[in-house]
Amino acid sequence: MKEFLKYTFATIVGLFITFLFLGVLLFFTVMGLISSSSKKTVSVKDNSILELRVDYDVPERTDADFMSLFKPDGEIQFLGLDKILELIKNAKGDSKIKGIYLKTNVNGTGYASILEIRNALADFKKSGKFIYTMAPYYDEKNYYLACVADSVFLEKSGSVLFNGLTANVMFFKGALEKLGVEMQFVKVGAYKGAIEAFTRTELSPENRSQITDYLNDLYSTLLTSIGESRHLDTAVISKAFNDFTIQTPAQAVSFGLIDRIAYNDDILNSMKKRIKVKAKDELNIVKAGVYSKQDQEADDSKDKIAVVYAVGEIMDGEGNQNSIGSITMAKAIAKAREDKQVKAIVLRVNSPGGSSMASDVIAREIALCKGIKPVVVSMSDVAASGGYYISAFADSIIALPNTITGSIGVFGLFPNMHELLVNKMGLSFETVKTGQYSDFGRVDQALTEVDRMYLQNMVNRIYEDFTNVVEKGRNLDSASVEAVAQGHVWTAKQALKHKLIDSYGGINEAIKIAAYMAKLKTYSVAEYPKIEDPFTQFFQNTSSSMMDKKMASDLGIFYTYYKSLQAGLSVQGFQMRLPFQISIQ
Repeated sequence: MKEFLKYTFATIVGLFITFLFLGVLLFFTVMGLISSSSKKTVSVKDNSILELRVDYDVPERTDADFMSLFKPDGEIQFLGLDKILELIKNAKGDSKIKGIYLKTNVNGTGYASILEIRNALADFKKSGKFIYTMAPYYDEKNYYLACVADSVFLEKSGSVLFNGLTANVMFFKGALEKLGVEMQFVKVGAYKGAIEAFTRTELSPENRSQITDYLNDLYSTLLTSIGESRHLDTAVISKAFNDFTIQTPAQAVSFGLIDRIAYNDDILNSMKKRIKVKAKDELNIVKAGVYSKQDQEADDSKDKIAVVYAVGEIMDGEGNQNSIGSITMAKAIAKAREDKQVKAIVLRVNSPGGSSMASDVIAREIALCKGIKPVVVSMSDVAASGGYYISAFADSIIALPNTITGSIGVFGLFPNMHELLVNKMGLSFETVKTGQYSDFGRVDQALTEVDRMYLQNMVNRIYEDFTNVVEKGRNLDSASVEAVAQGHVWTAKQALKHKLIDSYGGINEAIKIAAYMAKLKTYSVAEYPKIEDPFTQFFQNTSSSMMDKKMASDLGIFYTYYKSLQAGLSVQGFQMRLPFQISIQ
């Protein structure tokens, strides 16, 4: 028996040492890959075409790509908006790049992000270089980006869907009633439609009105851009889309939206002719994920402009790439404010809002910058409710015309699960308390009148704080703020008229404005919060990412509804947030 235990113990120790050795070996191998990846240089041949794929949901920042470490060319698969804008600018001045082959399918990407890419591509064309584009199909949103190209192509088997925009709103009240859950609420703002997903089965007149207004405004901007790009009358396009008369690729060609029905090899041959490459020779195609890694001339300026990214829902505590944590964001802003080399701050906001407490913590950090260094807010697709709250104290706010903003209002959601817990599950509760109201906040019973009065007073106070922040930050009187508040959602085009923003522009324009305010002629850009290296991110995110992918595969279309319901049920307490599940198609 002793011999058996001895050998068993030795085997276990041996396995432990082996796994430890392999783990250390793997660690240093990956770290070596990270180091070598950062040193990879990109060699671009003469007469090259930059292949830019925008066929995924484009994030604000380029995340660490673990798998790129194992690719010979180090290609990054999913570029963020930051890298896409940067590489288009670099390609404009690169004599070896003769044109861009744009492959697009941007259904999940926001309209403001698309407009930033459009603007960068339009600027690229000023160099005299060309852009050709191809997509599996075109609807208004996908075509909005594609039509900036010199030539728009579609395969014969492709499809078109030009029939106007629609906003779909998902309601959970019926499903919650079946579960035995009643969502109780308090709010300030007639237009604060976020609660309607849980308390109604249809849109209120106020919410329907504001959605109609900003949907029409988005559509107007889209039609104008298409008309300018394709030299077509906007009214004619609007009528064709409204009447649903363009239903086939051939009809789209006849109307002037598509230049030619062609396949990939046809397009490649067209590009060869364009840059005078012989038909028998191979066309030099450089993928954007590779081109983005080429060495750029380093800016050795000691003066910096800090770009602080605030992306996702606003929440208390720590955040990450896809959420705005009050602790993480406050640290990032404070670090930029206290760094003597940082002369100005650009706060890049892409958020529908969230926790009122977290929003206030972040807004305070921006307020502390007053008199120390200028702060410019750059609004992306959405900067509304809590996203607007954290922006209001900035010295200047700029946005794209189709940015969604405003929504100055507050609400609170509190579940009553009595039906579920008591009547359906058969649970029972006994309460021992020291005072008449000691059991406030129980989920197994409805709110009392006293409870509701307490909560309403709290939400009134938060709303007053919100409007005060807007008054002070935007230098507006209370009447002007109240006229645009009440939870009303605006496009930036509308917000500019109401003085909620100062001008139009994207992230690069915001950086230039910040440099002007700081009186800088030369500067470098520093980004906050920092992105973790790919090795760390891989082991932090692998399990949750794999589970999400598995559920998405198993549930199919129902995965979207599952994620929506999950997000909705997690929202409790006081919120500054946009209406839930408004999907614009």
